[in-house]
Amino acid sequence: MNWRSKALLQYALSAVPGGERVNYLFQRYLTKSLPSSQSEFLATIRLAKLHIDAVRQHCDRRLEETTFYEFGAGWEMTIPLAFYAAGVEHQIVVDIRNLLRPMLVNNTIEKYQRMASDSVFLRIPERHVDGRRHQFQTKLKECYGIDYRAPCDAKLTGIETNSIDVITSTSTLEHIPFRSLQLILRECHRILRDDGLVSFIIDYTDHYSYFDSSISRYNYLKYSDAQWALFNNGLHFQNRLRHCDYLDLFRAAGFEVVDEQHPEATDTEMKAIARLPLAKKFECYALHELAVSFSLTLIRKAKHLDREIADTTVDDTLVSEQRGAQ
Repeated sequence: MNWRSKALLQYALSAVPGGERVNYLFQRYLTKSLPSSQSEFLATIRLAKLHIDAVRQHCDRRLEETTFYEFGAGWEMTIPLAFYAAGVEHQIVVDIRNLLRPMLVNNTIEKYQRMASDSVFLRIPERHVDGRRHQFQTKLKECYGIDYRAPCDAKLTGIETNSIDVITSTSTLEHIPFRSLQLILRECHRILRDDGLVSFIIDYTDHYSYFDSSISRYNYLKYSDAQWALFNNGLHFQNRLRHCDYLDLFRAAGFEVVDEQHPEATDTEMKAIARLPLAKKFECYALHELAVSFSLTLIRKAKHLDREIADTTVDDTLVSEQRGAQ
């Protein structure tokens, strides 16, 4: 399917009652993107291992003694189940919508069971989780220590202050509007312990390029905000922020960067960016800033924090307008 067609279809679905369920059925039976393929499952496992390796390196607590918080876990719970398999006993997982489908989660559990013989995990999820949705959530907590809360707004979680050891998010931040990101980061700062760690994986590519090979991973940098609004929608929102923008957001929310990892752009990617007719809002970025396609960024509470900054919501101009986003 052409990316524009899919974008317009999802735009329509996002505007009608029950559109989310129709979108699920569309992905389940028409595009067959749900459940994920084995290769997609293994790719997600690799992302989970990046989180786990980072926590082991930078967090003093043992995994089984930590409380994890993940927002934006999605349909299949692959990341939280990977954390369980690595030894994590306590997780709070939130989503803005209740996306849990017992069939999808049990399919994920079966994928873990098939990789048991060559697994590097401490344990493998063994029990299927059945029942109606509310019963399913209870059993998910009983079997795997995963406290799934949805619908739950990551801007206002209700989680106790200074109670979380590790916060993770995997390919989610890029789907959140700028203002909401500011508020979510403030909430993360509130619930994180003073010695806690945050591990964010961000995908900076145009996600439509994953199923339409006719466009590049940088396709959406060609469009102004007004043009892009025609294709952006509530079911598949992409904020188009670059890595440097996120670093500014993290610091403004009272965090300091512990480590950041992102692959260097290849010559081919740099040439592709150079040839791209950039929208005006992206012309102020250096090409290497635009070319970053993926990052793992580790942050923790800044030790020396200006309380005036920490206790106020950062104005949008701090990142967006300073970089010519308007």
